[in-house]
Amino acid sequence: MVSTEIVDDALLLIEQNFYFLHAGEFFALWSRREDLSSAVPNRLIKVFEGGFPYTFDGRLIQTVLTHEYATPDDQASLLEYFIEFNAFRGIMMGMIEAVQDGSPFGRYWNQRLGKKRFENLIDIVAFIRNVLSHNTHAEIRLNEKDYSGRRKRIERMGRDLRVRFSLQYYNTLPEINVPSTTYGIDLQVDFGSLKPQTPFLSVVSMGDLMLLSELCFNLSLIYRNQAQTAVLD
Repeated sequence: MVSTEIVDDALLLIEQNFYFLHAGEFFALWSRREDLSSAVPNRLIKVFEGGFPYTFDGRLIQTVLTHEYATPDDQASLLEYFIEFNAFRGIMMGMIEAVQDGSPFGRYWNQRLGKKRFENLIDIVAFIRNVLSHNTHAEIRLNEKDYSGRRKRIERMGRDLRVRFSLQYYNTLPEINVPSTTYGIDLQVDFGSLKPQTPFLSVVSMGDLMLLSELCFNLSLIYRNQAQTAVLD
């Protein structure tokens, strides 16, 4: 049985990455609106534990910020790319750790979402975690190891390889204040059709990744709130 401490650490990983995804998006937007490169010193020194000083090269920072300022609003930038995909990876990693080995977090959402829907959610999250953990290709193309293990598991369980997860907050998670009664997430990964070198974003879109990250964050918040309420009661 996974310990409460491990679950708490995993949920904190989800929450921190989601907070900094939002903060990072703001910083990326700000660096497009204003040329921040002139504010960068030639050297940026940080003293680490034990008194070890490390010097960051201001020219490298200026290069990134100059590139950001020159990037049109309708084009993706490297800063956005690293902010978004590092956050997505951290959130999916935290989610998988939080449901391992019959954890209380996993049991709670298995019961509340229903076994089939919960398993579909974890299949998709695990697939994304694998892709973003193993990827070294700039365009994020699939490798067989990203999905083969999960595909075999689904087949052994006799489940449909076309894995779909759908949720409307209004019906399922009324604790979360949403902009409309239809707000939610609906995504599908066909594990039977996945092939090496397939572009990852043709399987799961950026919009899907944002909504799924938001959902993982909300699942963590709801679980923490109910756990705290149970202790107080």
